[in-house]
Amino acid sequence: MELVEIYEEVKKSFCGLNSFKVRGDVIEISTPFSTLNNKFVSVFIKSQENGLVVTDGGWVDANVYENPIYDTSEDTVTKVIHFNQQNYQVKQTYDPTGVVFYYKICEDPAYISSTVFDLANYIVGVVNAFCIQFKDEREEKERETFRKDANNFLKANYADEVKLRQSLDDFKSIRFNAIVNRSSRLFLITYITGSTPYYFENDIRKTIVNFEISERSKYNDIISERISIINNESSGYQPERSNAILELLAEKTSKEPVFWNEKERLFDYIG
Repeated sequence: MELVEIYEEVKKSFCGLNSFKVRGDVIEISTPFSTLNNKFVSVFIKSQENGLVVTDGGWVDANVYENPIYDTSEDTVTKVIHFNQQNYQVKQTYDPTGVVFYYKICEDPAYISSTVFDLANYIVGVVNAFCIQFKDEREEKERETFRKDANNFLKANYADEVKLRQSLDDFKSIRFNAIVNRSSRLFLITYITGSTPYYFENDIRKTIVNFEISERSKYNDIISERISIINNESSGYQPERSNAILELLAEKTSKEPVFWNEKERLFDYIG
């Protein structure tokens, strides 16, 4: 089945289709489905031996839809993703860089419209879940602001060497806020913040677990540093109260945590 024929077949069922683009052996179809943040959903279709493969192009995981990332809502969003995967029978895979691709396989071209419908609905459900604040609004705002500030700082100073919300490819379920790859050495970075000591300490616990897991990675020999950036300007930063768990964090990191008001110290660790 030719790519343009695929588009025409899908168009029969979706009178509101916006456009299509042929990208090599893949066709991108812009659907009339839109998300809460007013982004139209695209799907990507490729013909393979086992049928037509319909994917999201990795756009959900790469945040092409520009949905806000509320870390404290992660557990709830994960449940929504799993529910929708079961409901629409969507599978997932990873590309060599670790980006998640959600997909469905259509064995009979006659059902391609139905497959596109399912995947588009799935994408809308997942992106909308990211858009909804399931936790304390004050906490979400502080976390999102700090994440953006820290991301911008790293991107400004390490450019293409830094990957944000990145995982080690042998532990894809564990994401670090950033991984810097410089001279074939890896620097794992986590952010710690919170509007209350409860949220702040939860970040510390998550960091400790992720760093412990990274020690079992096949890349352990090339991991130079495990670094935490602490937002000591947040209202949740109360070192007297969190002293014990901060000491435990110090045992799991290769360098002393970097305080946000002294963020340039990161240059001493990474160069």
